[in-house]
Amino acid sequence: MHDLEAAKARAAATYNAAADLFDHPTNTFRDRFGQTTINRLNLRPGQAALDVCCGSGASALPAAEAVGAQGRVIGVDLAENLLELARAKARQRGMAQAEFQVGDMMSLGFPDAAFDAVVCVFGILNLPLQPG
Repeated sequence: MHDLEAAKARAAATYNAAADLFDHPTNTFRDRFGQTTINRLNLRPGQAALDVCCGSGASALPAAEAVGAQGRVIGVDLAENLLELARAKARQRGMAQAEFQVGDMMSLGFPDAAFDAVVCVFGILNLPLQPG
């Protein structure tokens, strides 16, 4: 397995394993930073946003609230277990405009200009470093 593919597999396994405690009250920093990030974007109703490495929805869900029912938010993550948490929260809040899918931040495949905003709050920490 290529080093990059191995790193992706390890990241997915790690975050899938951590999913049961990902939203534990001691981890509320994700929600605070996610909400703050979305507040700074000034998203408007009807817009489209992409949340890369969305985890359990800490920034995707506030984005979905901001764009409203006429908007669209897609959250992408490698960890299916975290996506299930995000989907459950979206269902509980009646946010049909929020969609969550397994995906790789390094090859998303969306067309250019498909979104009004793209966010990646903590996922950037998982990018592999390339030697200088």
